[in-house]
Amino acid sequence: MSSSSPSFLPFRTRIGYGAAEMGIFAVEMMVRLHLMKFYTDVAGLSAQLAGLAIAVAMFWDAFTDPVMGILSDRTTRPSGKRRPYLLLGSFVMALAFLATFRPPVLEAESGRFVFLLLSYIVLNTSMTVLAVPHSALGGELSFDSNVRTSVFAFRLFFGNMGLLAGTILPIVFLDTIAPVGASGENPGIRDPEAATTAYFYAAAVIAGIILLTGWISYLSTAGRDKPAEPRPPLKGKAIAHEVGRLFQVLRNKVFVVLLASYFIAYVGVSINSTLALYYYEYRLRLDSNAVGLILVVFIIVWSASLAFWTYLSRKAGKKYPGFAGVFLLGVATCITYPFFPPEEVKYPLIMSVLGGFLVGAIVLLDSLVADIVDYDELKTGEHREGLYFGFWKMAIKASRGVSMAFTGTLLAAIGFKANQVQSPEVSDRIAFLFGPGVGAFFLLGALVFLFLPYSRAIHHRVQDLLVRKRRIRNRLHSKSGQVPSTVQTGGRT
Repeated sequence: MSSSSPSFLPFRTRIGYGAAEMGIFAVEMMVRLHLMKFYTDVAGLSAQLAGLAIAVAMFWDAFTDPVMGILSDRTTRPSGKRRPYLLLGSFVMALAFLATFRPPVLEAESGRFVFLLLSYIVLNTSMTVLAVPHSALGGELSFDSNVRTSVFAFRLFFGNMGLLAGTILPIVFLDTIAPVGASGENPGIRDPEAATTAYFYAAAVIAGIILLTGWISYLSTAGRDKPAEPRPPLKGKAIAHEVGRLFQVLRNKVFVVLLASYFIAYVGVSINSTLALYYYEYRLRLDSNAVGLILVVFIIVWSASLAFWTYLSRKAGKKYPGFAGVFLLGVATCITYPFFPPEEVKYPLIMSVLGGFLVGAIVLLDSLVADIVDYDELKTGEHREGLYFGFWKMAIKASRGVSMAFTGTLLAAIGFKANQVQSPEVSDRIAFLFGPGVGAFFLLGALVFLFLPYSRAIHHRVQDLLVRKRRIRNRLHSKSGQVPSTVQTGGRT
């Protein structure tokens, strides 16, 4: 493919753009796996209050995502409408992440609850400042649907590298600084004070990753992010107009179906992540080395599978491969995890390979958002990438909020007690929550996705009509002496 091709995008740009996702996913993975367990087992907060604090913070933060999308759509900075937020967001997120895993010593449980709530609000808000413009920028780097899938695959690849960092670093520091006790009343339990130090060191390394990868993405996308056209300031009628635009997104039936299916499936992903350490440590009674091996194999296979799913989407489109991947993941989750024997690593290891391969299909749902933005522009005449990805990120955070509240409440309801060997009844309940409790969300999300009224043929038609519409609009602007409205389209306008 030559550099003059409309769909050409240098691989260095694709790679550099994706780098920022490593810091984002490293934070998300450490939060999913360890935040609740850190506050229940180390900070001494009850599971119910920890789940409530995390859920409230995420619900509040979810609604900031569309707002961030609107702000980035309107940003007129010379460096672009998305790129300035890569630096700002990564800097604030690094500091907030450190604070979240270094709580002050507070005697009252209410104080620990408030600290977790506030620190997590700041962390998620800063992540919004980084993640929403970054996601929107990816959809604007090319107009070609296959190139977009490649861009999002690179982004998810680096995201998976972040998942590895968020998985491995806490385990390494915990095993080095706070190894589990071999004897005593509760063998296998870590010293809380040493564990606090270990978690902080892991958070410090990840904070460095956030800063470095945000800077790399900022530099790699120079010249590919255009400033927004000047608009009236956000006050009075302008605010009312933007609020109206928020609701217009929900009138896009294609996007609503995609959003609903992703929300449902991601509730399952979030419950799975939150319960993973509880399942492996309390149900299967595996040590940290075995748990780390399972998670690392899962992430490596997931990363490797992206090339397969990207190739398959070029041959068969995105809808049916996406459905098959998520549906089969749901079936496998339901029929395997409740029946794995304790202290046996080979069965969950096999499932980590299968699950890692199937979950790679998620890249197809991500890349569909950018395609649907084209459909929206054809209908409305407005290019609203930031707003759509703002809603997309909102769905992710809202689903995680639901899962945190759901998981914390259920752990308390089934009789879970932190830092203790669980009874056989509680152990079985954890297994069924981790298996059918998670798999049901994957199955339901896949079935909803099957009703998506959008196909590869429809998208090709949309893009052809959109190119014609842009050309006509640009000719009219040229005749009237106005500056044409443009977006980054990889050469097609």
